[in-house]
Amino acid sequence: MAKINGTLIATLSGSDKILHCTSATLTTNQNLFDTTDKESAGWGEHGNGLRTWEATGEGKYDVAGSGVTPNEILAAIIGRTADTVIKFVTNEPTNTVGWTGNGTFQTVTIGGPLEDASTFSYRIQGNGALAAL
Repeated sequence: MAKINGTLIATLSGSDKILHCTSATLTTNQNLFDTTDKESAGWGEHGNGLRTWEATGEGKYDVAGSGVTPNEILAAIIGRTADTVIKFVTNEPTNTVGWTGNGTFQTVTIGGPLEDASTFSYRIQGNGALAAL
């Protein structure tokens, strides 16, 4: 089985990579609703409910580079233009291995620790289905 180096994983907004990241995470969730009744023989049962997804990441705060910077994410949130096509991919030349869906930048946090590199984090909330590339 091939292993993927985590350094190669990237989040893209459209075709532009979110820059200067140190981590990227894709999380999917399925809500389960209780269907247990007296005929369940003492065992819990559930049905499948709504599915959601989100992409999050962290990095070193920098405004330079060709791609999406934390300042551009912040401007999109402020301007309410934060809807985008998200790709969570293995950062290879074609960016064709991974997942894609419509999402909205929900948060960006910029931190300035004492005598350390400035940092940022982001959260993108999925809007609809997530699909394999």
